[in-house]
Amino acid sequence: MLCHIDADSFFASVLQRKHPNLRGLPLLAMGMGGGCVIAASYEAKATGVRTGMPLREAMKLCPKAAQMPADFAETTLASQQIESIIQSHCPIIEQYSIDEWFLDMQTCVGGIPFDLLLWAKDIQKEILTMTDLSVSIGVAPARILAKMAGEETKPAGCTVIEKHEIEAFLSRRPVMAIPGIGSRRGAHAQAKKWDTAWDFAIADRGVVQKLFGKGGVELQRELMGERVYEVVSESDAQKSISRTRSFRATNDRQHIWAQTMQHISYCVLKMRTQESMARGISLWLRDNRFHHDGAQVKLPQAMDTEEDITPYVRKAFDKMLCKIPTCTQVGFALWNLVPKAASQFSLFESAAHAIEDESLQSSMDGLRKKYGREVVIRGSALPVHTNKKRGLDLSVFE
Repeated sequence: MLCHIDADSFFASVLQRKHPNLRGLPLLAMGMGGGCVIAASYEAKATGVRTGMPLREAMKLCPKAAQMPADFAETTLASQQIESIIQSHCPIIEQYSIDEWFLDMQTCVGGIPFDLLLWAKDIQKEILTMTDLSVSIGVAPARILAKMAGEETKPAGCTVIEKHEIEAFLSRRPVMAIPGIGSRRGAHAQAKKWDTAWDFAIADRGVVQKLFGKGGVELQRELMGERVYEVVSESDAQKSISRTRSFRATNDRQHIWAQTMQHISYCVLKMRTQESMARGISLWLRDNRFHHDGAQVKLPQAMDTEEDITPYVRKAFDKMLCKIPTCTQVGFALWNLVPKAASQFSLFESAAHAIEDESLQSSMDGLRKKYGREVVIRGSALPVHTNKKRGLDLSVFE
């Protein structure tokens, strides 16, 4: 059996935990750009507000709602607190997002619990007692089923689905409740008269394959209780590392590049911690009208230093900024990660220069691990630290 644990209205609940006077009130947790709702309290959701909704639309539905920027530091702390509790009961867990976890219950301390519902309620109570945050829990034979089970009874619900209960459960869930069935797939499903999740699960696989490809058939198998997607422990090396941050709309090129440099530093440190190298990078920008532009760059060889990676990011950045001059979000990713191997110097690269880059990166890694990421800040990243305690200025190296 697999378990899915999902924190209820996480960003908003964390704000209510930090500011108890907000409990019981409609609350909108805003992204750093301030124009989009990233979470809403259940009092606000009752009026029709949904995650991802533009602020102006949310305020029309719930004009009395309080607005507050999400506290990302407090949210990260809350996520770590919940995960530490889960980890004490089940060593093999996968953090699916900052507020979601999958557990392989075969690895639970003492084996799979005899009474799964009681076990889930005990975990739920412990998390509430220790963190003052509620979670919803779903238990089922496969990942998709476990996620759907938890979502059925949010907030603060617990649902267990045994194999013999799958048909009854899916028959009362609409097809759009299936994770992975978005508006486009939903339109195809409705055209085929697949109204419930069970209709989709038992549909002709050849038709599903034709409409939705391999992923659609895998969804069907998961819905029937077959484990297609396993729980991937965090101890396993990641294949990609990404970071995204939103901020107030700006056309200040220096500020947007500073955000990008912060992402590069974060992702490279995380990559090097797991002793990996990247073969590709991605960069994307978003404006205040939710328009995106992005680029993927395959690197000429595996790289693991900021000095090597930054020129490729800069080239992509310059091209994209012409299309998205006013930004509210920057995202960056390192992908196709491979185990770190002995450096192979390029024919067009000085070996001495490559060794110098590695030495500099290793020194920065050591300082950041010991004193925190912000103890060493590149000169081009300083604009995002104007209100923070500054670290060492590396502008001399840029």
